[in-house]
Amino acid sequence: MTPSPRQLIPRRRPDPIDTLLLLVFLCGIYLEIEIKVAAGVPIPSFLAGIAGALMLVKHAGRIESRHLIAILAIVLLYALSILGAARPDYLIERFKGVVQVSYSLALTYAFFLTARDFPRRRLARIFLAFTLMILVGCALENYTAFRDISDAFRVRIYQHGLYESDLRDQILYGRVRPKFFSSEPSAVSFMFTLCAFAWYALSAFRLKLPLYTFLVFCAFVLMRGPTLMLCLALVVPYTIFLAPREAFGGRMHYNATRGMIAICLSVAIVAVAVPLALTLYAERLELITSGGDPSFFSRVIAPYQTAKAVLAEHPVAGAGLTAWEFIEPALHRIYDTTAALTTSWSFDKASSAITNFFWLHWIFLGLFWGSVLMIAWSVFLRVLGVSSLVFCWSVWIILGQASGAYVSPKTWFVLILPALCVIMHDRLAVTRALAARPAPRREPRISPLPSLATP
Repeated sequence: MTPSPRQLIPRRRPDPIDTLLLLVFLCGIYLEIEIKVAAGVPIPSFLAGIAGALMLVKHAGRIESRHLIAILAIVLLYALSILGAARPDYLIERFKGVVQVSYSLALTYAFFLTARDFPRRRLARIFLAFTLMILVGCALENYTAFRDISDAFRVRIYQHGLYESDLRDQILYGRVRPKFFSSEPSAVSFMFTLCAFAWYALSAFRLKLPLYTFLVFCAFVLMRGPTLMLCLALVVPYTIFLAPREAFGGRMHYNATRGMIAICLSVAIVAVAVPLALTLYAERLELITSGGDPSFFSRVIAPYQTAKAVLAEHPVAGAGLTAWEFIEPALHRIYDTTAALTTSWSFDKASSAITNFFWLHWIFLGLFWGSVLMIAWSVFLRVLGVSSLVFCWSVWIILGQASGAYVSPKTWFVLILPALCVIMHDRLAVTRALAARPAPRREPRISPLPSLATP
């Protein structure tokens, strides 16, 4: 199913308030400031929540009934999934997870509702501006006294999760990595990766690949985080699944020739990225192979092993949404007995021991409900007018290896953002195809012969 030209046409012109709300929303996703309400239910990304609520109110008249039905269906399926999970005594905690994922879904939909009417070039500039802001902020932290301001903000705002491995960073990277008002360096590199790639996918600039490469190089010099390697990985799904799509007859089609060229280009990118990673992160890789990197273990190894253990006992419904206490014994066994982690490291809560929302999807929902919810999310994207699901899910899976918090708005923003990129790409392709269509020829108008009749 491909979107019709009517679906791709912006319905209104965004105003400066829309731009401001988008910027506040991005700041909220980046900072992830959390507050707690009644019954200790945390509200993640509170600043994004305020911006999202204002966007929903501002554009309430543009909410389509089919969108609302799809959203309610996803929420209902999450609610049904917790009813079938083992240990009903965790039902209250799981219900809190349903509330949180509903909140995240509403916020990401509010972002989509506001951003889809922006011109592609203007939206690309917003993400480029946010990318440059992160680079400038990291430079200020590295080379000026700005770090003191950033650290004072972090200590005052964040209640938990503050990064305390500066000594390890000095050993591995030769410097203390910048946090730029966030809770940890990985949050900075993750948001840079997301925004820089969004600009790359949205931009129609002919030399965007060299500029994108330069931005990633600058980020490596300033941040040094391994998450930055995902910038190169994300180019592959864009090159294979999105770039070769073109409009023909007002509809989107996949250009097989361009697709083959894209595959060859992607192979070349991987061939460059792998030895580059082995060179740039040699000390980090040595630490990983020796079992001395808890961060890598919590992002890559522990999530897979936990998913394997949980699905072996509860394949249908998994552990249940946000049932952290339910999987904590399995996590302790994995951390205590694994040969892939030789250093002594203990976690204060299970949610800090798994930083991978892709595997959390299957841990929390199981094979059955995990598949059902992926289908439901895919239907929702189709209803929004997204023509390339494989691109959206590829981006989600790749970035899922560097972030946890399954019910957080950031997790589902990672899925909605590439969906928006697909719609913008289709809109530009259809517009160009219609503009290139030759104008219909007009037949010469022949004047009727004068009457020869005698008056």
